[in-house]
Amino acid sequence: MATIDQSLLNKINGATGTSASGKDVNSADAIQDRFLKLFTTQLRAQDPLNPMDNSQMTAQMSQISTVTGLEKLNQSMASLTQAQMAAQSLTAAGLIGRSVLVADNGLTLKGGEVRGAVGLTQSADQLRIEVKDSKGSVVDSFDIAQPGSGLTYFNWDGKNAAGETLPDGEYSFSVSATKAGKAIEATALSYQQVRSVGIDGLTPNLALSNGRRVTLDTVVEVAA
Repeated sequence: MATIDQSLLNKINGATGTSASGKDVNSADAIQDRFLKLFTTQLRAQDPLNPMDNSQMTAQMSQISTVTGLEKLNQSMASLTQAQMAAQSLTAAGLIGRSVLVADNGLTLKGGEVRGAVGLTQSADQLRIEVKDSKGSVVDSFDIAQPGSGLTYFNWDGKNAAGETLPDGEYSFSVSATKAGKAIEATALSYQQVRSVGIDGLTPNLALSNGRRVTLDTVVEVAA
């Protein structure tokens, strides 16, 4: 039984450049085209009494099929990524002017009240919130008893510990939570207005009213 001429395989696998049709000679389609043409040529010239070994042809075709499949998979993934980026960009653009809840400890007091939230990985016995002015001094503090896991919302009335109304402006807050006398993880979350949207890499980023930039995938909630 004859074998496939190794020189044909070398021509298939070792070619470089661009074919007359304009295809990249190393692309899966070009390799497959060359293989079929060269194999057909050798098939016509073979000795009918001593046919070629089909196992080599099968192995080569299997390799070509694998390369073709991977190339098509890569093309599909690239198209999917582009579609996802386009969808995310449209979603992000729709957030301009809206308030979003993100991991941030800023509080913008306006009209005598501001809303914030705390994220807990588990339920707590007690949650303490301390509000600070622009100088970092604590102006008010309050406790929330037995908050559950997930998001816990709060409203600050814009007054200090003495009950005096504070001026509108930028404040911050810190959070601490305990369970069975031990500290547990707690994340400060605040509402910030989206001023603009930018594209950096695969995920759109949002420019917030407090000057920070966050990626779209870090938005916890969009305010109604």
